[in-house]
Amino acid sequence: MMDDDVERVWREIGRIETCMMMTLDGESVRCRPMVGTPDPEAGTIWFVTRRSDHKDCELRADPRVCLAYVDPRTGTYVSISGTADVLSDRSRLRDVWTPSIDAWFGEGPDDPEAVLLAVHPECAEYWDNASPNLLVALEALTAAGRQEPGPALAEHVKVRL
Repeated sequence: MMDDDVERVWREIGRIETCMMMTLDGESVRCRPMVGTPDPEAGTIWFVTRRSDHKDCELRADPRVCLAYVDPRTGTYVSISGTADVLSDRSRLRDVWTPSIDAWFGEGPDDPEAVLLAVHPECAEYWDNASPNLLVALEALTAAGRQEPGPALAEHVKVRL
């Protein structure tokens, strides 16, 4: 059974869907938008990518990744750190394939350029701002005028996945 905070992380990344995936390219950090399919039972987030992109070379050299999910409407932020593998598993690829992926790969899940990235999360952090941004800004200005500490900006939780 999952703890409530761990369950919440999986629920939020499934709801937000798009993240910025950070990988290491030698001494540089690279970041790109990706849409993943969370699989809490397997402890994996699946991404479909192009074999000829640089991600596979970067991940073979250093498998560490960070995924940053943001929902500015709700003030929810999730950061996931872990490792990633590049897989050519056609059966799993068909399982996570969605019609929106067809726009990137003309031959569907059998496209030879389509490969899977399996991200294995190790830890996550989330921040959830329960108050609307305007209210937080007003509270911060009021506190500054009174020379008092500002409001707590968000609930912040760290979890091991």
